[in-house]
Amino acid sequence: MFELGEEVIRHEGGSAAHHKGVKVPVFPNGPQTLPEVFNIPISQGAQKNEFLVYEDKRYTYEQGYAEAAALGAALVNDYGVERGDRVCMLSKNRHEYIVAFIAITSIGAVFVPMNSYWKTKELEYGLENSGTKVLICDADRYANAEPLLDKLPELQKVFLCDGPGSDAFKPHAKLTTYNEAVGKRRGASMPPFTANKDGNAIIMYTSGTTGHPKGVVLTHRSITHALVGTVAKGAINTAVSNALAGTPPSEPSDTVGATMLNVPLFHVTGLLAVCFISIVAKRKIVLLSKWEPEKALQIIEREKISSFSGVPTMVLDLMAHPNFSKYDTSSLDTVGGGGAAPPTTMVKDVSTKFKRAAPLQGFGMTETSGVTGSTVGEIYKLKPTSCGSAIPGLYYEIWDDNDKPLPPGQKGNLMVKAASVLKEYWRNPEATAKTITPDGWLRTGDVGMLDEDGYLHLGGRTKEIIIRGGENISCVAVEDGVYQHPGVAECAAIPVAHPTLGEEVGIVVYPKPGAEVTLEAIRAACVDLASFELPTHLYIWPDQLPRGATGKIFKRGIRDAIDNGKILSEQQKKPAAKL
Repeated sequence: MFELGEEVIRHEGGSAAHHKGVKVPVFPNGPQTLPEVFNIPISQGAQKNEFLVYEDKRYTYEQGYAEAAALGAALVNDYGVERGDRVCMLSKNRHEYIVAFIAITSIGAVFVPMNSYWKTKELEYGLENSGTKVLICDADRYANAEPLLDKLPELQKVFLCDGPGSDAFKPHAKLTTYNEAVGKRRGASMPPFTANKDGNAIIMYTSGTTGHPKGVVLTHRSITHALVGTVAKGAINTAVSNALAGTPPSEPSDTVGATMLNVPLFHVTGLLAVCFISIVAKRKIVLLSKWEPEKALQIIEREKISSFSGVPTMVLDLMAHPNFSKYDTSSLDTVGGGGAAPPTTMVKDVSTKFKRAAPLQGFGMTETSGVTGSTVGEIYKLKPTSCGSAIPGLYYEIWDDNDKPLPPGQKGNLMVKAASVLKEYWRNPEATAKTITPDGWLRTGDVGMLDEDGYLHLGGRTKEIIIRGGENISCVAVEDGVYQHPGVAECAAIPVAHPTLGEEVGIVVYPKPGAEVTLEAIRAACVDLASFELPTHLYIWPDQLPRGATGKIFKRGIRDAIDNGKILSEQQKKPAAKL
């Protein structure tokens, strides 16, 4: 499966320059489509293995696939879903999410996992931009979606996963229940579909330099290529780490392990780096719909979790919990994740706190179908500031501002090339052309350096985003929200370092003459922002915000002034209670 070859990829329906043919490494003997991966547990005799655990519900792989087949049959036969139609999932982590992922991509439709924190305005954009035909959601998210149903003619049906939720629940003609839709087709086979490996499989929305999120189009091949490369890199990492530790190679084991899915499934980490890889490994997946450290520790002990992956704040929360030592965490083989820069002390802390778990760290993007590189155990200890070397079948390069490659040891713009790179941004050819070069290199927007061993060290971003605990936040979207405050003349959103979240949202404001601006009033004005996007630090600038040569606000100069203590936040001037 890990044999590498080369192939020219010509994306189905693509019009951008890189769609016309880019030669990249491929895994010709690995799975090429998502249905092939979903079939692995069944075809390899693991149909009775535990597959999904959600609250008091437990499903084997056989039961999970049977429910997916019933949902697929319902979508095709009862609701007219055809190849290429978009079906959206809007929900907290629950078993229907993974069942829908299997069903939708197995019938040739396009799975659209949407951010469950979005409010009505953001949902309207996402549902309209994607052209969603069927929406599957839980009651809490339905409350935000319901006011939009008459505004979206392409949206024909809504499946509700659970009960009404509150007295404010409003029924609608487009509404049915997930159980009713699936119940009619119990026992049905999955509708036949011949997948095109370069056909669209998933659209994931990610915040970037513009106010609206961009829909990242991932194909069957891009996702399966990332999967095989990640599995190969895991085997390499384990072998090298064991060799460095002097541990003899172990015999192959029939133990498949268990993973806890504690990051949102609308993130590429949750859906592809954790869920999808767990399916190919035939693992048990235990779903956690809300992050609660002690509940996570209870699950680790009860379900014998072997793999824990999350943003650094989750790992730190586990280790810092006062009841940590009361729980048995000895089943864990690896503890770590990605999504934000971890403290360099975390690698040592994980090695000390957990009895046998190796620390793990990786780097990836929605635009690369997940993982691009990783490091584990003894390798991680040797290079604690690195997020690892590239997975097989993927290239890292560091370029200067003139698109010229730089040698090892020099910092520049991180570029990635692989079959796992996105096909395009949905209905956004301008953003696609800016992000992917004609010969297929992805401009990640991250600043990095490759050391002499090819290990990546990240050092900032060129793109206008803030990453808070793994969530990408558009600076432009924050600024648009802040401008709703009548006393704001100018503003600029900037990242503020945080010891566990990585970054928080800071807002620099030049007030209108005579206006009084407070953080509480700023947050209240941002009615269209999700809770994680709200500013938590306010800096009052005494004059018009500085400009660069092109007339744009000079954020680097603003950050330098703040870093040097020339401008203090309102909280630094006068400590206030936590919001």
